[in-house]
Amino acid sequence: MSEDTEVDVEVHEDVTYATRDAGELGLDLFVPAVDDPPLVVYVHGGGWIAETRDNVPEPERYAAEWECAIASVSYRLAAIPDALEDGVEFAIDPANDTPRGVFPDQFVDVKAAIRWLRANADEYGYDATDVAAWGASAGGHLALLAGVVDDVEALAGDAFSEADLEKAVAPDESGAVQAVVDWYGVADLTLVPDDPTDPASLLIGGPKSEREAAFVQASPVTHVSAETPPVLCMHGREDAVVPIEHSRVLFDALDEAGVDAALYELHDRNHVWVTGGVEEIESERVAMDLLTADPTPAQSITETVHLEEGGSATSLIDGTPPAGPDAIERFLERTIE
Repeated sequence: MSEDTEVDVEVHEDVTYATRDAGELGLDLFVPAVDDPPLVVYVHGGGWIAETRDNVPEPERYAAEWECAIASVSYRLAAIPDALEDGVEFAIDPANDTPRGVFPDQFVDVKAAIRWLRANADEYGYDATDVAAWGASAGGHLALLAGVVDDVEALAGDAFSEADLEKAVAPDESGAVQAVVDWYGVADLTLVPDDPTDPASLLIGGPKSEREAAFVQASPVTHVSAETPPVLCMHGREDAVVPIEHSRVLFDALDEAGVDAALYELHDRNHVWVTGGVEEIESERVAMDLLTADPTPAQSITETVHLEEGGSATSLIDGTPPAGPDAIERFLERTIE
């Protein structure tokens, strides 16, 4: 859209999309005043144990600039056993009253939010035919999983039962997404430490040495296939929280499966795009500002585009701008608009 164009955005806050035994789950919805804007579903980070759906980069601004509806959704956070509280490094806010649960509750919630948003598209004025999931860190894991597993019940198997994956919210709607934007997400849970206090262990309900099948089944890379939608990954090479190996392993799997994907590696950036140690991390609310600060961060960009015999290649990110809102906007234009 033109930089001179101003688009009004209608804001709907604290909309309940599901009621669980542990409490209500809500979302905030930002709908630009344009005809049938496509939908982006944002999933916040926080190690699956902290933060809220407010942990999102300026959704009203980017809903206007991208002319996309943006929904930032809550999901059940992982519970922290009393015996492990002293060993968990994440700062837990006692005022955070988000309901808690054990995986696959988090995945069930994200899929439920997507289905609810499809069911209510006409009421709120957006087009949910094609949906993009966008997540950061732990939210990147859930957004990726939403992308590689179309139906929530398809995750059932040795590790998780069908009862764990019940579709109680808008069960007749599709939970599939057509594109994924992944910021430094956890793509392969088998790469995390075998430590009961690690956030991934809290998510799954035990360390990987005790729940190996669950760690494999909950890993997005496990489910990559030729049907996986296009993926845009951005990751810092100096990430000390989620090593960049997660995005590299994912990108290789996407390429192997014939899925169009792009990987931005930011050379000197740590988690949430900070240039120093993890103690400098504020939140995803300011993350986009760190990406777009002057000078442009040094970065390498790799793209894999697959085409049938006799076809022609079309880049996922026209013009290949640096990591940031322009790159995401062009990716969304290519995939869901």
